[in-house]
Amino acid sequence: MAKEKYLKLNLGCGWRHFEGWLNVDRQELCDPDMQVDLEECPWPWDDNSVSDVRLINSLEHMGQDLQTFTSIMKELYRVCRHGAHVHIVSAYPRHDNFVNDPSACRAVTVGTMQYFDKNINELWKKSGASNTLLALTNDVDFRIVNFKLALDEKFTKLAVARKWSNADVKNNIELYNNSIVSSEIHLIVVKDPEDKGRFALATPFNIPSYLMAVHPDLNLDREVSGSIAARGQWQPARSTIFTKIVRKMADGKKRLNVMVVGATIGWFPVLAAKAAENVYVDCYEPLPANAELLHRNIDLNQLAERISVQEGALSNEQGTVKLYVDKQNLAMSALAKYKDELEPIDVPCDSLENVFKGKQLARLPEIFMLDVQGCEQKIFEGAQKIFDRGWRPVVFAEVFPSKLAAFGSKPDFVAKLEELKYQIYAVSAKGLNLSSVDSAQVMKFYQEMVKPKNKDRYMSLLCVPEGVDIKALIA
Repeated sequence: MAKEKYLKLNLGCGWRHFEGWLNVDRQELCDPDMQVDLEECPWPWDDNSVSDVRLINSLEHMGQDLQTFTSIMKELYRVCRHGAHVHIVSAYPRHDNFVNDPSACRAVTVGTMQYFDKNINELWKKSGASNTLLALTNDVDFRIVNFKLALDEKFTKLAVARKWSNADVKNNIELYNNSIVSSEIHLIVVKDPEDKGRFALATPFNIPSYLMAVHPDLNLDREVSGSIAARGQWQPARSTIFTKIVRKMADGKKRLNVMVVGATIGWFPVLAAKAAENVYVDCYEPLPANAELLHRNIDLNQLAERISVQEGALSNEQGTVKLYVDKQNLAMSALAKYKDELEPIDVPCDSLENVFKGKQLARLPEIFMLDVQGCEQKIFEGAQKIFDRGWRPVVFAEVFPSKLAAFGSKPDFVAKLEELKYQIYAVSAKGLNLSSVDSAQVMKFYQEMVKPKNKDRYMSLLCVPEGVDIKALIA
């Protein structure tokens, strides 16, 4: 059965049209895909038929009276599916761009949207606040995920010239008009009252922002969920290089296969699928709590047709193995007990030799991403026969000495890749810097960093097969 296709609506599009979106405006002059007056309800779309909405400098021009505005918000809620992403950009009401526009009739700020967020309404109700509970009275729920304010260019130059502190900037924003030019708000539509999930806005380089579910308690997953929630990204340098390579390798192909082992909550699988529409991702994640969010993020971003999930681990064996769970940082869970506080659970395990059995080389992944907390060597041992058959993917891996040592392993896979004429690069944590390294340098790093005082140090590697022009891939 084919997956249901949802609409993406660009409402009040004006002259700003987006490919792959239904561009909607009431003015025929703008040549919209569909001419609709959004102040007239009901809207011409079915219930739960929309996954994404953009209201770019348009919502502030609708619903001058409260009844019309709440009708618009109710219609927006009706047509959106549970988990839909609503992206709003609006002129700030204290800026001349808003004041001087005769058609601007409604202030739209993050404060405005709080009135349509049931969580915030419940807090107001509990505290006895006098705020009008529009989310509760109209039975809509737009949960605020992220917002930011764009400062006016003149105000920014003045702040720099006068060397204002952050506190000075904040105070002067409150004091003066024309300090903020616009506000940008990201909402998620919540229709399941039992959904207590936490969401963040992912903002990777050179890819439009999108929503991700993260662990509700960020203290349990500081490494991945915490980073995405705080900064919109995880491992930005590695992610940018990964995205560039995926996009370049996918260009001109009918299909590009990618494998991500240690998918956590889905950062790299979703990133790969977002990079190009002909990318298909197989991913492995052994931790049930992560796998649940991985599935959620695939669904949120409508990628179920291109991302498949195996809830298990990869190593050099088949069967059931112990996964040692780090409840202080779930992304650091591993198949070896590298510290005492880890709690074991049983998870299924497979080897690449078995996974790829009977498959033609042309159907195997061309990009192989590993984030497996020291299990790299074991996985390569379980893939030896596949490499002997001629498999030569671009490989992203890590050398985490303290965790490799917990497996009784060393990074011997690097020397093996060298024998297969791979070029090895160390990926800088900042920028797009790649440093050519060899297996001797990697082993020296391992021997130094395996010492207890260096237990948290690791090296991120990009391993490129013979004949691949790395400069062209990351240009």
